[in-house]
Amino acid sequence: MAAYKRRQDQMSFFEIDPMVDRLSRDPRWFSFINGCAEGPIRTVLGDARLTMAREAAGSYDLLIIDAFSSDAVPTHLLTQEAIAGYLRLLKPDGVVVLHLSNRNLDITLPAEAAAAALGAPALHQIYRERPDAPLMVESSTEALVIGKSEAALAPYREDPRWRRLSPTQVRPWTDDYVNLFGALVRQMRLAAR
Repeated sequence: MAAYKRRQDQMSFFEIDPMVDRLSRDPRWFSFINGCAEGPIRTVLGDARLTMAREAAGSYDLLIIDAFSSDAVPTHLLTQEAIAGYLRLLKPDGVVVLHLSNRNLDITLPAEAAAAALGAPALHQIYRERPDAPLMVESSTEALVIGKSEAALAPYREDPRWRRLSPTQVRPWTDDYVNLFGALVRQMRLAAR
């Protein structure tokens, strides 16, 4: 993401592990922040939900939530309360993009259900890698974009790859309720098709 930062942009990473920040800024290992980004990049260390809660409301155009490395899912970042916190940080035309790719769990429907429970419009996309693409050049990806308003999603609606999901009966995850077994069963059913 840092490689896309233009001089006029402000960019912040919310990172729980100080070593990740140190390594990402060390030119011996990576050059995206030090060599590609135009201008400074801020890192806020600590649990993202806690540190983001201290950010000013209405101060972000775009939030990209991509904490789902490997198949470990920090479910607390997909709850109705978490999504409400992200929406609080957005400007009126801002959006949250949730990266939801996961081989073992369907985490999309609970996230979409949380957005719906909050009255926040959402669009979904699955990008499938080309079968003829060279190995490791691209990867299939699933994402949900959630708008602060319907107007915020207008640019995404112009792209036919983004679509509304059908209404779901899946219960939104909350800070008091997460159903990982249901997410596993739904993913197994998808894989069996």
